[in-house]
Amino acid sequence: MHERGVRVLLILGDFGFIWPRGNWGVDLSKLSRRLAARQQSLFFVDGNHEDFARLYRHPVSADGLRWLRPNIAHIPRGYRTVLSSGKTLAALGGAASVDVGNRVEGQSWWEEETITDHDLEVLGHEHACVLVGHDAPIGVPTLEAHLTATNHWWPTSGLAHSAMGRRMFHRGFMQVRPKLYLGGHYHLHVDETVEFNDDAGDFTSRIVILNMNGHATVSQAVLDVDTLQLKFFSLRDEHRTPVGED
Repeated sequence: MHERGVRVLLILGDFGFIWPRGNWGVDLSKLSRRLAARQQSLFFVDGNHEDFARLYRHPVSADGLRWLRPNIAHIPRGYRTVLSSGKTLAALGGAASVDVGNRVEGQSWWEEETITDHDLEVLGHEHACVLVGHDAPIGVPTLEAHLTATNHWWPTSGLAHSAMGRRMFHRGFMQVRPKLYLGGHYHLHVDETVEFNDDAGDFTSRIVILNMNGHATVSQAVLDVDTLQLKFFSLRDEHRTPVGED
């Protein structure tokens, strides 16, 4: 990202640096120093694999962000801001783990992973140009086909828990009615324009889901905040055109 001229980084959930291990604070400080050397700042929404007990020990600042280091911040659910382009952005992290039955509460699972009614109240019903989160709205054809093909991997209780969490996210998505949604969670790359409708009428949203980290997966993108266009790439991609120079 530094070689591409990107100074503001955003992780779409499952940050990974705050986890029940002895050196998480040291690792976070190392990351902060590396970011500082490149004049970068890093923001993240929470996913379903976060140590929420440790994360929530950090207070939310007056600017609405939870700063873990001077250049690393968690974006709480319901947060809203205006980008440098004048376009609005809202955040709704969180998701429900389909493998909850294989996890241990307080060690590898926390009930705070799931979006709540309070989170949706904080989010509100005002439109935002961009919504960032971890889960995905209901009714994205590519994702629905993928889930239909893979649901047999999981027990009924896990599928029910995951579906409950997704319904909560979908409610928030419909409140915001974004032009562009950016998420993760499903270990799959999706880029699909979908028409949604409810009592408030129809709207179209571009749904972009990034894959999990990997050398060949499409897990990275650069967002042009003026046009809301995206440039996707993998870690193996050697292309290094700075934003705005092609």
